[in-house]
Amino acid sequence: MNVRAAEMATRVLLGICALFGALLLVLYAGYGRGYGWLSDNEGPRKLAAGTIDRAPFVPPPLTTFAAIDQRPLFNEDRRPSAVEAVASSDAPPEVPLNIQLTGVIVTPETRIALITDKARNLSLSLKVGMPLEGDQASWTLIEVNPRSVVFQSINNERSEVELEVAGTVTPPPNMRTPGGTPPPGNTRPPPPGAQQPAQAGNSNEDLAKRIEARRRQMREEAEKLRQQADEKK
Repeated sequence: MNVRAAEMATRVLLGICALFGALLLVLYAGYGRGYGWLSDNEGPRKLAAGTIDRAPFVPPPLTTFAAIDQRPLFNEDRRPSAVEAVASSDAPPEVPLNIQLTGVIVTPETRIALITDKARNLSLSLKVGMPLEGDQASWTLIEVNPRSVVFQSINNERSEVELEVAGTVTPPPNMRTPGGTPPPGNTRPPPPGAQQPAQAGNSNEDLAKRIEARRRQMREEAEKLRQQADEKK
């Protein structure tokens, strides 16, 4: 080792000694005297002694921010923006109910009403909860009875529609009950030129055929509705 290297090492050691001496003086002066190592039992107890606010945050009432609503920050004039009232056009206008009930299908699984929209001359099949179409869309089917249905409008107005049949079967004038007495309504003899029993029988047969055709149509429509429901599932 030469002289220059020895002098450099001496200066470094002297600097280290001076640093430790200064640190010793600071410790003697009392710096750090209030700190110490915590034991295993003492540490958690002191940490638990701290006060922590565990109460949930409750926001202030909206009236507190009334000034912000009256003087919006993002408006140049610091005035509230004008709100334009927009009329809602989603609800269809209510029109009088104009339908004819032509049949009902009542099963344990579903209830279907067969109706005719007189305004559009259109036949419809509706389940409970389905609305009409077109101008009468404000009316919804809410109840299906054996001989009537009930519709309700958007204004909670109810309307009951009775089942309309094509005609009624009237017994011939000479028909007798098992007791031998004529049926009610046929006590008087038929007037001259009245329909003969044979003609009345033909009329009854035609009416029975029309009723049977209507029943067949109702069964076909019910089958179509069941097929559509199965396809949706």
